[in-house]
Amino acid sequence: MEEEEAPGPPDEPKRRHQLRRRALAVELRGEFDRRLLAGEEVGSLARAFGIEPWYAQRRAKRVLSRVQKGGEVSPFLSSFHEVEDDMTPMQYACCLLGGRVRPLRNGYYVLDGFQAGPKEVTRAANRVLREKGLAEIPYPGLTPLYR
Repeated sequence: MEEEEAPGPPDEPKRRHQLRRRALAVELRGEFDRRLLAGEEVGSLARAFGIEPWYAQRRAKRVLSRVQKGGEVSPFLSSFHEVEDDMTPMQYACCLLGGRVRPLRNGYYVLDGFQAGPKEVTRAANRVLREKGLAEIPYPGLTPLYR
């Protein structure tokens, strides 16, 4: 007699599953941007950071268009000599600390390898400013905002 096929999952899924894109981690974006602006090729950057080539190409296009427009690529790429008047206190603090600080999600940072909030980042920047003899960044809870 004939054997009936048991109802079960088909070999191929009927729904098309979305593949998770291998995006660049938030803390690596500054390094990716620096190397891109230094002239490294997009393909080698994709291999170095372990991301999909199409994603690296898309990020490179965005970064280069921001540079062409004359805007700052990221407040975390600035150096102390490129401080602008319209920076927020956190952008100024990150500018001062340079490579010591990297942004994370939800307003947190990695400072010297440890997770830190905006208060700790500002405190570290104020320490740098104090050593240089400059005015500190006013931040609630650290320095008085009104004198």
